[in-house]
Amino acid sequence: MRIVPQSVSQALFERGGLKDVFEHARNLVVATIIVAAGFETVRRFDTIDLLGMHNPLFAGYFVSGAGCTLLALNFLDGLRRLAKLRWHFVLQAALSFAYLFFSLRLVQLIIFFRTKIC
Repeated sequence: MRIVPQSVSQALFERGGLKDVFEHARNLVVATIIVAAGFETVRRFDTIDLLGMHNPLFAGYFVSGAGCTLLALNFLDGLRRLAKLRWHFVLQAALSFAYLFFSLRLVQLIIFFRTKIC
């Protein structure tokens, strides 16, 4: 196993690492927006009047749960791809913790901005 990749630029640009990073960021933002929409529905369920929707509170919790599921799947996909790199275990663990930390902070930031704008 390698401790560090042969060339960071080769891993990012020639093997599609940068594309994967942007795909994960996009998926993370979309799932976070889904969670924020569900929380907003839960917060304002008494003012929502949609035709055919008898219980917007339940729908809000369902949408939030679906968004959280998408966030978890995105994280697991990132871990799976990280495990394929065959780097040293300590480096993989550090990258996993960094990925989890930044994912959670991005989720918090988007939900914070979503609630402050509305």
